[in-house]
Amino acid sequence: MNTTSGLQDNVLAAVGYIIPIIAIVLYIVERENNFVKFHSLQSIFFSLILVVIFTIASGFLCFVQFIPNVGGMLSCLCWVGLVPVMLGALVIAIFLAIKAYNREHYKLPYIGDQVEKIIFKY
Repeated sequence: MNTTSGLQDNVLAAVGYIIPIIAIVLYIVERENNFVKFHSLQSIFFSLILVVIFTIASGFLCFVQFIPNVGGMLSCLCWVGLVPVMLGALVIAIFLAIKAYNREHYKLPYIGDQVEKIIFKY
């Protein structure tokens, strides 16, 4: 399909999931292709949710470290809990990139519905 940049839409959509900064640029620049806009905005929302999760976790880790005697142990346990979240986010991003590359209109639960309302205005 046609894109503003002239590149293939499936490649642009897939790259947006792997590098969220590019998704922001694609969402701003792309005017014609709703496929690229949908996947770019879904990537942006997914990334923002991850930023919120890691910001809250970082604040909690900073607070926990100052607890005498157990702060270090609790901090380590928090990191052990965050590693699966990070790996899960990576797996989801790769999964979404593959779906976009295959030109599939895959929607994340709730996020995809909100993105559709914004892109298709219904």
